Amino acid sequence: MLLGACVLLAAVALNHDDLAALRRMLAEAPFAVAISIAVHLPQILLTALAWRALLPPAERPSLGAMALLRWYRESANALLPAGALVGQAAAARLLARRGVAGDRAGATATVDLTLEGISQLFFTLAGVALLLAGGDGAGLLGFAAAGFGIALGGAAAMVLVQRRLPLKLLERGLARLARRWPALRPGWIGELQVAILALHADWPRLVLACLWHSAAWVLGAVEIAGVLWLLGHDVTLAEALVIESLAQALRNAGFMLPGALAVQEGAIIGAAALVGVPPGLALAVALVRRAREVVISLPGLIAWQRAELRPMRSVAGGGTAPGDG
Repeated sequence: MLLGACVLLAAVALNHDDLAALRRMLAEAPFAVAISIAVHLPQILLTALAWRALLPPAERPSLGAMALLRWYRESANALLPAGALVGQAAAARLLARRGVAGDRAGATATVDLTLEGISQLFFTLAGVALLLAGGDGAGLLGFAAAGFGIALGGAAAMVLVQRRLPLKLLERGLARLARRWPALRPGWIGELQVAILALHADWPRLVLACLWHSAAWVLGAVEIAGVLWLLGHDVTLAEALVIESLAQALRNAGFMLPGALAVQEGAIIGAAALVGVPPGLALAVALVRRAREVVISLPGLIAWQRAELRPMRSVAGGGTAPGDG
């Protein structure tokens, strides 16, 4: 939190000429956050559809159930260290409690995270292309290339790790852990990789999931454009797409921090500068997004905790556990 506060204070100090925009942001803040939430809720549904598309039709929970799981995962990503991984594991476990086989639940959660990264790669490429096509990106090609490189490296690493898991090493490690926790099965990691590779070969599902994720990324650009419009600085959808695509790619560099704290703010300010948005207004947009994440994610963490405890309470009470969520 201290790092984030220092970065934001530095941004304000270095851009004191734009403080008028920040004062306007304070007056418009409730409406800006409302716009951000209104656009983001359909994003959660789209990403839930992407994950759901990877499951066999007979095993798919309802869209509402998948949206809840996606909400839990996103809440962990926004507020917990290494939240993307923590949230993924928790959501996969809760999906398995809904009757999906454990290896398939883990495989779909893992592949869904990978497809999100791959679709982001194409989204970032589109942003770089629009930037260069507008004639404004020649002097800032290095910044744009950094965002694309981070997205490319992340997507490639996820695919490579899934296809080249060091199974023997992992199974030996799990076997040692199983001596202390007998419920842990060393062979589980092999079953998970088999399920992942089966999904890698199912191109129709992969393409459909990727399309849903791509639509969700585009909605992020709509959010940027809407907030800037409210703050009195109109941008085209293409310019908003440049900001969103490069900011999201650069945000990945802070994946170990809760919500990429401070990294996200710096990425939005830097990406917005590429299309002429003043730093103060860009900072206002970043603060609106951070506020939206807190407003949505704090209840999400509470709901996730209740979903984790509900079966335990039901067992303790001797009843049948209702569906999670």
